[in-house]
Amino acid sequence: MSSASTETDSEEPALSPRQRLMVALAILPAGAMQGMDTFATGVAMPRMMGSLSATITEISWVLTAYLVASAMFTPLYSWLSQKFGCKRLFTVVVMGFVLASILVSQSTSIPQLVTFRFIQGIFGAGLNPLSIQVVLRTFPTSHHGPAFGWLSTGRHSAVVCGPIVGGLLTELFDWRVVYLMNVPLGLLALVLIPMILPKDVPQEPKRFDFFGFLALSIAIAFFQLMFNRGEKLDWFDSNTIILYTMVGTAALYVFFVHATTTLHPYLNPRVLSNREFCIGLVFSFFTHFMVYGYAGLLPPILQNQLGIPVIEAGFILMNRGLGTMAASLLAGALLLRFQARPIIFLGMLVVAISTATLSSLTPSTSTLPIAIAILLQGFGLGFMSTATMTAAFSTIDPSLRPDAASIMITTRRVASSVGVSVMIATLVNSTQSARSVLSENVSFYNERFHHFELPDKWNLDSIEGMMSLNKLIDSQAEFIGYLFDFQLMTMITVCTMPLLLFMRTKKK
Repeated sequence: MSSASTETDSEEPALSPRQRLMVALAILPAGAMQGMDTFATGVAMPRMMGSLSATITEISWVLTAYLVASAMFTPLYSWLSQKFGCKRLFTVVVMGFVLASILVSQSTSIPQLVTFRFIQGIFGAGLNPLSIQVVLRTFPTSHHGPAFGWLSTGRHSAVVCGPIVGGLLTELFDWRVVYLMNVPLGLLALVLIPMILPKDVPQEPKRFDFFGFLALSIAIAFFQLMFNRGEKLDWFDSNTIILYTMVGTAALYVFFVHATTTLHPYLNPRVLSNREFCIGLVFSFFTHFMVYGYAGLLPPILQNQLGIPVIEAGFILMNRGLGTMAASLLAGALLLRFQARPIIFLGMLVVAISTATLSSLTPSTSTLPIAIAILLQGFGLGFMSTATMTAAFSTIDPSLRPDAASIMITTRRVASSVGVSVMIATLVNSTQSARSVLSENVSFYNERFHHFELPDKWNLDSIEGMMSLNKLIDSQAEFIGYLFDFQLMTMITVCTMPLLLFMRTKKK
């Protein structure tokens, strides 16, 4: 098939509106399966910590191992989709994801859990880029906004169900049952995808760039090790962290040099010459940094700090998915009439209001303002995600769409893993700083304590009293650390807004 013919088919698919709707419905279970897995994992993490006797830094690898594997292997699916076709590859990916989920549910230690989550991430890496490729091939360019809105709505329906179902299953049974939720959704996807997705003829792909794949994978892996172990090893005071940084930087440099000089690069650098796409990458990085940063912070602060039961926490977190679903549908409709820039700005403004609200929480705050803030956060991120995807792909040449989809999803995966690592590292550091300030004057020799009538359990004359008071200080210090993370998110959101000025308001 000629290039011109391929471009025409990509721009105006020969499918009726009903057929396009059926294709969109067929790929929804796969996206819902991945979203439910991720956000149900966030709810179950506190229970995993107790079951496996893990610290918050160790248990964060449950999220980051999956995200690192996804970031490493996402670009590979651009080449595989050309070699085997989207439809056939989609089926294999869903099957592998389901089998890996079953293995995760049988884990008995942190190393096993992290290993199986990494394998799960390898297959999960293909779900989003293949979904995007199906949408770009099925829907005409003028309807990409609503199509991405529906795709995001379906994916985030799992964000609604994930925390609730995950909370119920964790409370009633065990955290392991959370991963078995993927089995029925996966089976539904395995029925619908072969039945409904139109046939695509595999093409003879370019020669696989194994060197580029290896260089990029090494860069992603070592940078992730740097982020995850940095706080524990005291960052650049550690020779290990310096080594991780040097290896990651060298591998990334080699990858970029190789990509710009080889005839068949692993990722086509021509995609990055498109300004709208590059700006879309930045906003997509920011959006997923925030989404997964929240995933690592909200369940622990709700359950461990505010004492909210796991099931009630799931219902509170459900508001994020409801907000995202509503905003995705609304943004898709608005993109038929308006440009992406004002929609992205409105989304960022709502996210900033949400994080500023969460940064003013107190231990006595009721659940209503928390639920409203989480609803606003989901609404803002839904506006941003749909408008960003539409703007990023609006001027991409159809022949470059597989590479563009891989680069976009890889960026989102890297942002997700960095978001979890950075927010957890910042939480640990700010907690330590707050604890130092709170505990520096807690002493029997401080005269102020002799002028107050303290509860018996805080008796400074006994070891038990000192331990009880020390436990309270630890809890308060960690709560302050969470508030600092929300303040940091607010500042990042506000500082990213000026980038919208560089986005063109008219399509080519």
